Amino acid sequence: MPHYLKKKLRRRAYWALGGVICAFAAILLVRSGWHRRHLGGNLAGGVRLDIDERRLSNGLKVYFVENSTTPVVSFQTWVRAGSVDEPTGKTGMAHMFEHLMFKGTSKYPEKEFFNRLEAKGAEVNAYTVRDYTVFYENMTPDLLPIAIDMEADRLAHLKVSQELLDTERLVVLEERRLRTDNAPAGRMNEDLWKLAFRAHPYHWPVIGEPVDLMHLQASDLQAFFDEYYQPGNVALVVVGAFDKDKTYDLIQKAYGVIPGRPRKTRKVPEEPVQLSEQRYVIHDTVASERFLHGYHVTQASDPDSYALDVLAQIAFAGTSSRAYRSLVEDKQTALGVSGSAYTPTFPGLFVISVTMLNGHPASDGEEALDAVLDRIKDEGVTQEEVQAAVKQLTVNLLDDVRTPHGMGELIGTVVMVLGDASQATRDLEKYQRVTREDVKRVAIKYLNPNNRSVVTLTPGPAPATEHPPEQAHGHDLREGDGT
Repeated sequence: MPHYLKKKLRRRAYWALGGVICAFAAILLVRSGWHRRHLGGNLAGGVRLDIDERRLSNGLKVYFVENSTTPVVSFQTWVRAGSVDEPTGKTGMAHMFEHLMFKGTSKYPEKEFFNRLEAKGAEVNAYTVRDYTVFYENMTPDLLPIAIDMEADRLAHLKVSQELLDTERLVVLEERRLRTDNAPAGRMNEDLWKLAFRAHPYHWPVIGEPVDLMHLQASDLQAFFDEYYQPGNVALVVVGAFDKDKTYDLIQKAYGVIPGRPRKTRKVPEEPVQLSEQRYVIHDTVASERFLHGYHVTQASDPDSYALDVLAQIAFAGTSSRAYRSLVEDKQTALGVSGSAYTPTFPGLFVISVTMLNGHPASDGEEALDAVLDRIKDEGVTQEEVQAAVKQLTVNLLDDVRTPHGMGELIGTVVMVLGDASQATRDLEKYQRVTREDVKRVAIKYLNPNNRSVVTLTPGPAPATEHPPEQAHGHDLREGDGT
């Protein structure tokens, strides 16, 4: 897809956007069938944030943040439907709607988003991740009324024909070929998640498996749309220069007539505990070896996620991190190293990426990396490192929310991942409570070699019988499998 890989690499799920908000005060009002709640507080650095949360009688939630600093408004539609919601054998449906939603309705035919918005300077785009899909328009305030009407119209009236699906299927397959099949980094990332997850739907790629994409029918897509694209499963976020009461009236008029229902409870299989290391090797025309380590970790709602973020900051963020100093500067065996805790709605992965210098095998990098992590597990980190990490996470947040679009992404991500914008109110406190003992504890708890999956990229042609990650050789021991 045009946006998913770029967005996925730029985002680090909830924690990269989640941030460090001071405590909000909440007031709940009930008014003629709809609810309203005010959330107010300060972001780090004295930046003020006031959220006006409203809910229509059909279940649609709307989050307003007025800020007239710049003459820009961001209108965002967050749909709680990602690849995690797809059934086995029908992967790629959530992402497919990035394309289908722009194909028009009887009221606003195809290309109307371009003619009415982009041609007038608006930025219009969408992206899909494992847990949700987002559509957004960043524009001048005078375009907001038409954006609201167009978004409501396609939520209410999109129809998927087989002819339309057949056309977009080819577009998605080409996108997949460019971004995954012919891109070593894309293949490695996809193979890592396939190797690490065997039962949970995080196993399959957001863009979908080619065989599934080829067999999707219009009826499959229409059923998915009817299930998830309804007001009770959608949140709107509006940030920037606008009048929230006038905008709410427009939203109520456009969306209030769309039937809604309570959102569906997700029922996904739990991933068995991994008891042994898994390895997979792929080959491609590259200059040097690379490898990915993926350790099973927790989800965003778990307090451990805060300590994992601090650990990732200390060990892998920037040229002053422990791993960079060891592998790149001291041993001079690697070109680059990075790592982050991907803690989405369900338990995710702590992913570490290392690119070796030409002539140095990945095994050298793995040995050096293990030494860095073992030292943290044995000796811990310093309080000064923890304080610097929390400070940098604060700076990251301020950079993320400096635009209406970034602020909207913060709010939308919290709502999608944690279910309630007010859940973000204690983030700063939780980060500040992380101690050096917490960092050492989560390193020991999660960064265990038996808990990791490893994908290595080696220069050269692939063997004639290169198996997919699901058939990787090794001892795949998981709880409950009788081994």
